[in-house]
Amino acid sequence: MAKFLLGNVRHQLDDKGRMRIPAKYREALGGSCCILPGRAGCLFIVPEDKLIETLEAVRAENAFANSEENELSTSITANADYLEEDPQGRVRLPAGLAKLVGIGKEIVFVGKMTYLEVWPAETWDARYSVLNPDNLSRMLERLRNLGV
Repeated sequence: MAKFLLGNVRHQLDDKGRMRIPAKYREALGGSCCILPGRAGCLFIVPEDKLIETLEAVRAENAFANSEENELSTSITANADYLEEDPQGRVRLPAGLAKLVGIGKEIVFVGKMTYLEVWPAETWDARYSVLNPDNLSRMLERLRNLGV
């Protein structure tokens, strides 16, 4: 089993909004996975045990308390969903989540060590593609600033 989820893979949704989680990530994610809103215009796919850890960290001791932790856990759980594979190994991308981040047909899976990010391909290309000379220059400048 792979230690970390690394790299990126382009994929297309089928006409019914289904996708296949790339084989290089599927084994490392394990059995049960959830999808939820991520940061900066992407979605997260996390193993169930990782989601449980996250929710435990933000769980409010008093469910009736008006607290930041309670608001955060509600936002996560209200918008999360389990991904269930059909017999052909496809999972349905929830339409509401796809709309939230602007996913059309093409997506990019990005390994982030212990979870996946799912980006609309256009957003990924504009922000992170090293084939874009401006992006490459910004990344190299960041590395220089970090002393790498």
